[in-house]
Amino acid sequence: MQRRTFIKNSTLTVISVSAFGALNWNGKNFEGDTPTTTDILGPFYRPGSPLRTNLRLSNSMGTPIVLKGYIFKEDGKTPVNDALVEIWHCDENEVYDNVSDEYKYRGGQKTKADGKYEFKSILPVPYKADPNDESSWRPAHIHMRVSVPNQQDLITQLYFKGGKYIETDHWASSPQAVNRILNISRNSLGESEINFNAIMSKEIPLDQKVYDKITGLYDVGEGTV
Repeated sequence: MQRRTFIKNSTLTVISVSAFGALNWNGKNFEGDTPTTTDILGPFYRPGSPLRTNLRLSNSMGTPIVLKGYIFKEDGKTPVNDALVEIWHCDENEVYDNVSDEYKYRGGQKTKADGKYEFKSILPVPYKADPNDESSWRPAHIHMRVSVPNQQDLITQLYFKGGKYIETDHWASSPQAVNRILNISRNSLGESEINFNAIMSKEIPLDQKVYDKITGLYDVGEGTV
């Protein structure tokens, strides 16, 4: 399926950017009490990605990377156990796998008691959202969703310092994204490595008036409700 067709037909809506957040290392432990900022979900999220930590393909020509970090509760210090961390991104040819059973460059994992996650993948590249619009270029980015019971999901995107199109991209150039434009360093094995730690928000309760408006029976086609 072509990207422009998928965008046109997608029923997924974007998620607006939330408050600015930060997490710091004080020399002994992480500290912070503001939630990690969110970003748009985009049209390429696929539920049901396999649980796996290695997303690399044997025939890929992309740059291998390691993405790792910790998930913390809203106090910015307490690790989150059993959080589902999902990531997805395009390949080295600017393409998202939206339809195959292989779920290429898509995967998830559950955190342990220390809140740590780690993925092996490749570095995504910029892509043009609309083939006919030169202004639609998006910088290279990795999508992330973190799901924790009884808390609001975190949906965000990770960008890379020095990346092309960051300054012209509506979302990457937002002040709220500044802590999500990340360095790419080298680890002890010589691999490109990206570190990202996230602070979760508390669950935002739905106002009763809003809930009343969306409850009821809905026709989903072919006479079913």
